[in-house]
Amino acid sequence: MRRFFRSLVAIATLPGLFILTGCVQHELGHASAYRPDHREKIPVVMPQGAPSISQEFFSDPAGSGHRGIDIVDRIGTPVIAAAPGVVTGSYFEPAYGNRVTIDHGHNADGFKTITVYKHLNSRTVASGDRVARGQQIATLGNTGALAGGLPHLHFEVHREVRPDVKRAVDPHRVWMNGVGQVSCFDPAAAEPDSFRSTYPVPCR
Repeated sequence: MRRFFRSLVAIATLPGLFILTGCVQHELGHASAYRPDHREKIPVVMPQGAPSISQEFFSDPAGSGHRGIDIVDRIGTPVIAAAPGVVTGSYFEPAYGNRVTIDHGHNADGFKTITVYKHLNSRTVASGDRVARGQQIATLGNTGALAGGLPHLHFEVHREVRPDVKRAVDPHRVWMNGVGQVSCFDPAAAEPDSFRSTYPVPCR
């Protein structure tokens, strides 16, 4: 049965908190527009079976904003590793609730890529666990004060720009199928030579 998601999405910014109205028109296969003041908008192609994106990446000159994408689905939906790596964090925090962080290793330039999964209902991995692409690491939820009551996964990608200094990048830049091409997990796909992400929620 097709469901409609209409809710207020609470997001954190520095120095404070503000509320954006997000409206997802379809249960599957829909991506919300970027904010008008976001300068680097990427045309997004969503597979029909992909859970919808209620809010896109946004950054401002001050370095704050919404540093990932929000994927809406039912509480308890599996959350999967976007790429192989090692779990470096699995814990609860008041603002973002249950979260998991995965280190995907170094690229050819020697810099790391990290993915972060927030507002999880439950976590199924612990720090130190090695995970494969597509392996379940958690379930989707609405934990943490900044979830705004909306069941969703907040997904971030961070890349080192110099040792121990990381910068959030728009996840739409690093999909397996290319920039803006949201890529459902395919167990038969070959692993790329450098970091490429698959959608962190299973497509249907």
